[in-house]
Amino acid sequence: MPASVSQLADWSERFQQTPLASQVVFSLKGRAQEIWQRTFDLLRKESPEYRNAVDDEFTEESKSHCGELLALIVGIAAGDRRDPDDFAFVCRHAEWRACHQVPLVASLHAYRLAHKTYWTISREQLGNHRRQKEALQALAMLSDFWIEFFEAVGAVLEDAHSAEEARIVARNTNVHTAVIDDLLNGAEPASTQGRQLLTLCGMHPGKKLTVALIRTLPTGDGKQVDVEVSRRSLLRLLHQSLPSSVFGKVVGLRNGEIVVIANSDNDTGARLFKHLGRCGFGKKEAAMPHVVGLGLDKADFARLPDALAEARIALDLTSPGRAMVRFADVDLTDVAIHRADKAVLRLIPEWVRDAHTSGFDRELIETIRAFAACSLNVKTTAGRLNVHPNTVYFRLNQIKKLSGVDPRTFSGTSVLITSLRLLELDRGGKMRH
Repeated sequence: MPASVSQLADWSERFQQTPLASQVVFSLKGRAQEIWQRTFDLLRKESPEYRNAVDDEFTEESKSHCGELLALIVGIAAGDRRDPDDFAFVCRHAEWRACHQVPLVASLHAYRLAHKTYWTISREQLGNHRRQKEALQALAMLSDFWIEFFEAVGAVLEDAHSAEEARIVARNTNVHTAVIDDLLNGAEPASTQGRQLLTLCGMHPGKKLTVALIRTLPTGDGKQVDVEVSRRSLLRLLHQSLPSSVFGKVVGLRNGEIVVIANSDNDTGARLFKHLGRCGFGKKEAAMPHVVGLGLDKADFARLPDALAEARIALDLTSPGRAMVRFADVDLTDVAIHRADKAVLRLIPEWVRDAHTSGFDRELIETIRAFAACSLNVKTTAGRLNVHPNTVYFRLNQIKKLSGVDPRTFSGTSVLITSLRLLELDRGGKMRH
């Protein structure tokens, strides 16, 4: 977001209160070429890989942007720049770079070096000033200003760059769809356009990859929301909430679900889970109800089909109380139960099926659940149910008599608890046919 009116006013007021700092900035008028050259020299020194990537068009555009930045800085110091629209030129710069496939990280790096250049010039001008106390105050003020200013323009650039990337992706829907299909099939795109799109989206080899699936749900009042509108809104939210400085990402719709293929330097799944949570994904109060499943990290594109399968399993294990699930957090027993075929219901003891369906023998059902939760300890179970231990023994004997399964053994309790969970899935319509 651009700097607010209050922030611009605050900067101008600090310059008015620190005249020596204003003098330093005013002395920069007409020195845009020098500032650009010093910054570009730092870029070539710190990042030699850009040495052969800069052509005449790139040079002219970056020089022009440097001049616009300097004009804004001088205007702030003079107190005549108090409109957030003054940052519009940063958006144009970001859009130009996105269209010319300049990575966002390179532009943010250039801002960091520009910050370094301005700070170096400030120290040079104030280092030998005859009034040291006044010079130190000016240096302190300028130090804060350069940090805050380049943070602000960096945020504007990042948002505009990401938005332009999204528009470019939208203009290349067919290529985008083909890229997603190729990746989820474990293949790197063969077409030139596909490979360019991967580069534009920050999907570089050597980074950790993962897949996330997002499914929209009916609203709580039972009415079906406009699914297409919801999905498009979630797509925009994803583009905005996943910073390009952290993630490379390809996001799209596939078979009625939103697919996110993301990469980062490390721990991509955990970082993606955290970022999505911060942005409201998986929360009950979300404006658009949805569930999210995430796969494990993979080392290369060839392993993405595995990540897709894992995300699918995690998605199937979501629930109203747990709307976002990572495959890494999935319990093995949960997977086995949720993926069981409906025919497995025939193995459930008849009494368990009847008791679960009719609601009879509720005390016995509650007792076996408590007994399992208390690790087959009768005394602890009695305490939990607020009954005498002999009552627990009596009920366990009743369960054995009615079901033919001994609940006092580990295998017996496992059969009964698994049976109850399968019946709950069947009641919820989640059993496989």
